[in-house]
Amino acid sequence: MSSLTTNNRMPVYFVSHGGPNLLDDTEYPPSQPIATGLRKIGDEIKALNPRGMVVVSGHWESSTRGLQVNGRSALPQPLIYDFYGFPGWMYKETFEHKVDPKLTQQVADAFNKGGIKTDIVDRGLDHGVWVALKKAGLAGASFPIVQLSLLGNESMEEHLQMGELLAPLRDQGIVVVGSGMAVHNLRDISGPNAVRPYVEPFDKEIERAIVDSAPHQRRSAVAALAGSSNLRKAHPTLEHLLPLHVAIGAAGTESKPKKMLEAYQRSVSWSCYRLV
Repeated sequence: MSSLTTNNRMPVYFVSHGGPNLLDDTEYPPSQPIATGLRKIGDEIKALNPRGMVVVSGHWESSTRGLQVNGRSALPQPLIYDFYGFPGWMYKETFEHKVDPKLTQQVADAFNKGGIKTDIVDRGLDHGVWVALKKAGLAGASFPIVQLSLLGNESMEEHLQMGELLAPLRDQGIVVVGSGMAVHNLRDISGPNAVRPYVEPFDKEIERAIVDSAPHQRRSAVAALAGSSNLRKAHPTLEHLLPLHVAIGAAGTESKPKKMLEAYQRSVSWSCYRLV
């Protein structure tokens, strides 16, 4: 058992995943804080020796009224290269990983029993999963990786409830990961290199909600981000923020939070969190 845990309950992570250029060691050298922060998370997860991982990415929103989860087949499906205009080598990147239809069924059962219809599909991992996990050093990991969609809406409350339905899996050796971006405004990414004026303020609102709130108030504090005056500047659309809500729901009130990474670039924040 890792020193991270005092029982068999696995931690929850929120990671900021960036684009495929995260894999460019010239742009994001291994010694640079973003790379080292993600690698530390990957090393922690490997040391836990989990039975599996469930990941929610900002790049898969359900096309149904419920949820979708990948892994009908026992064979990994081709990766999804859901990005445009990048160098050709990035479309040839690989990410070796395991799948487990039994774990997929377990995830689907948790939601179906909780009243959220969940369909099992065969779908490859999108870049919100495989790019971040590859940079974290988790290619070829010993455990299976199951990706779960977001709901097809922007309800913070419903995504917190999603996470709460995942929480029992943590006691069965499953690490839960939300993969998005703490701040994500690609409409504002062009132009000067200066960090945009809303990036740090909204990032600090998230930090206060997660780290500074009393455990029993963390859920409501994260839900209250819906009322932030910075919200729609930091996230014109919410799909990259909602994985955070899933993670907080899965963490519950007993988990202790830690900010694992803080870095700002133009109109994005790379902040990452662990709750254990």
